[in-house]
Amino acid sequence: MARWIPSSRWLQRLVLVAFGLALFASALALNEAVLAWVGAGDPDRFPDPFVGFEPGRPLFVRQVGEEGADRYVTSPEKLAFFNQQQFPAVKERGTYRIFALGGSTTFGSPYDAAVAFPRWLEIYLESTDPGRRWEVINAGGISYASYRIVVLMKELARHRPDLFIVYTGHNEFLEERTYSAILERPRAVKRAQVWLGGLRSYTLARTAWSGLTGDRSRPESTLAAEVEASLDGWTGIAGYRRTAEFKRATAEHFEDNLRRMVAVARSAGAELVFIKPISNLKDFSPFKTEHRKGLDRGSIARFAALVDDGRAALAAGDPSGAAAHLRRALDLDGEHAGAHYELGRALLAAGSPVAAREALVRAKDLDVAPLRALESFLVALERVSDEQEVELVDLPSLLEDDCERRLGHRILGNEYLLDHVHPDIAIHSRIGEVLLEWLVRGGVAQPGEGWIEEVRHRLYREVVGALDAVYYARRDLNLAKVLGWAGKLEEAEPPLERAAIVLVDDAEVHLNLGILRSRTGRRAEAEPALLRAAALAPDMPEVHFNLGVVYGETGRLEEGIAALRRALELRADYAEALYNLGVLLRRAGALEEAIRTLERAAAAKPHGAAVHRQLAAVYRLSGRVDEALAAHARSIELAPEDPAARTELAATLAGIGREQEAERSLREILAADPDHADAHFQLGSVLTRQARIEEAAAAYRRALECDAKHVKALVNLGILHGRAGELEAARAVLERAVEIAPAYAEAHYNLAIVLDAAGVPERSLSALRRAVELDPVQGRFHFALATVLDQRGEQALARRHYALARERGVVEADEALRRLEGESR
Repeated sequence: MARWIPSSRWLQRLVLVAFGLALFASALALNEAVLAWVGAGDPDRFPDPFVGFEPGRPLFVRQVGEEGADRYVTSPEKLAFFNQQQFPAVKERGTYRIFALGGSTTFGSPYDAAVAFPRWLEIYLESTDPGRRWEVINAGGISYASYRIVVLMKELARHRPDLFIVYTGHNEFLEERTYSAILERPRAVKRAQVWLGGLRSYTLARTAWSGLTGDRSRPESTLAAEVEASLDGWTGIAGYRRTAEFKRATAEHFEDNLRRMVAVARSAGAELVFIKPISNLKDFSPFKTEHRKGLDRGSIARFAALVDDGRAALAAGDPSGAAAHLRRALDLDGEHAGAHYELGRALLAAGSPVAAREALVRAKDLDVAPLRALESFLVALERVSDEQEVELVDLPSLLEDDCERRLGHRILGNEYLLDHVHPDIAIHSRIGEVLLEWLVRGGVAQPGEGWIEEVRHRLYREVVGALDAVYYARRDLNLAKVLGWAGKLEEAEPPLERAAIVLVDDAEVHLNLGILRSRTGRRAEAEPALLRAAALAPDMPEVHFNLGVVYGETGRLEEGIAALRRALELRADYAEALYNLGVLLRRAGALEEAIRTLERAAAAKPHGAAVHRQLAAVYRLSGRVDEALAAHARSIELAPEDPAARTELAATLAGIGREQEAERSLREILAADPDHADAHFQLGSVLTRQARIEEAAAAYRRALECDAKHVKALVNLGILHGRAGELEAARAVLERAVEIAPAYAEAHYNLAIVLDAAGVPERSLSALRRAVELDPVQGRFHFALATVLDQRGEQALARRHYALARERGVVEADEALRRLEGESR
């Protein structure tokens, strides 16, 4: 076959193109150098096309000691997220400076920097090559995701680093943000924007364009200077929803952040090592599981029965039978993370480790609250490392090899990790070893004659042997806090109880005991633990906040309000305390103060959809309809995937007489999510207003099928039974409501009415007294109690409650009081 030989004209054109590109590159490089010299066009002005950041302070601040020591130290205001670290301000000749970055694993959680892998690397380097000065600075930040690591790397790049070590991937879903405007942008455009974002010329051009056009556009999400994790907010794990597009955008953002880390390291003349993170697959179930959309009620029931059968078969020693049941369940709903986890456990017990691992990885990736690195993130680490020729420590493979030798499978579990992602001390040491070996291979570290493997083992034994019971108790406390924060309450209790045995006078232990007991429904046990914490640390705002929550949940409104006010005296911007205080003030009838408090909460936490929903409810009760609708709109804007926002808007529409609009909206919600219990309840309320009683009762029953503990549905269904004269049915339903929510005043009040009609006056009186005690601002409660007392001949008490009812707007109380006054004459 004839071979095409380019003509001289083509060669000339190629040479001209190459020359032109070289000339452009040279001009760009010269321009960048000049701009850097004059300090113009700082590329940090437009650092990230996906998210922006509020201005923050640096991690390390310069400090000159009394003896003249000039050092950088961790900024005191950063110590909630970072370890105390320091390094010389002037780097000495021959020093090799390493910065280790990442999230809580790099930090050393649930321990601290003393046993984290950066410290092990430093110990091993100093022993291996004592002739050189080594500095290993732990810059791991609690809950830090890749986009925050990039920002931090830019700061650290100014401190003459020789090596960056980055362990990242677990924290990408911790902070609320949105990517809607960037989702459809071509990937090539996004990649180009990331590259251009590092050029001073591009920054200057963008600044000039903004000045000419008035365009001050920023990324959709502007994050606080420090982490505000979704799990710290009002909704916690419940706020996570299944969103495939958000996961895809987050994966893209993660990969672009890795590339930006490479660029930052190279611009600083430093090496970079990525460490692929590990996850507990075998012994840690998904944080949150949801059924796939569109699954009908019958399929959900069959699914639940098959999963129950699978669990029962596994408990009975029949893992193969368990796997068969679980596979049939997954045929109905292949997106259910919990069922994949159960299947993985069954397959492992049945001797099929490869299939088991596949199921457990699937469970991790389908977790609605993905707090373990997705497989797509691990692939991105491999891809960027290969393309950019950056060292990648494949920690999962290293440990899986060891796991296969020890246990016969490659599924990491509690043998290697303390919780869902945090490794134990031995694994931190192993990471330090691997990094040391890489530095030795690269000729950076030169092992001395005395360095042998036994020396490393001796060093490890010395460090670990020096840790006392208090250190491990603090580990247990931190572990319990992480597990409780992530909603794993059952798993959190054992380490917390262990910590309490050693740290008997530690306020934080008692605080967390109180929180855990409160969140598991043991409020009577929670109060003494919180009071003990308050005695040990009276100025800890979290103690008073949680006391306020417990008091509010048990109907002690005045005490709850006082405790929350004390928390706010100690921390004026405590958003969650403002929110809960607003809720209690609403329940106490102080609507204007509730509005002011909730508006402060919204200012402190502007992206909290829940506070806007609560504001909407209080505005409606105050007759401020337009403001209520605006607050609902803001709530929906902040949480478009959450049907609760639209459900509560429907409730407001019904409350202002727009019942047909409310019904239409609720039916649309239920068409998309037929198992949304609160939407069924609100639909029942709308139908009750329209006197469509049979349909309303059916809606309440449907709400209870979706959530058997939906107290408001139970109460409203009980009221309908009572109105129909079905007293036994009404009594059973309302007693169930009181059992589930003993602090819900409406349940006691309506139970009292039914008990009175059923001829049980003593129990009726007791229920009315409890309703008044729980919600003393409700005039109708006082009027009902006064009526019963009046009938019993207890006129003095009756007069008092009639008066309270009149103060609260019950006009019928006037006539009753006049009658009693006439009788007394």
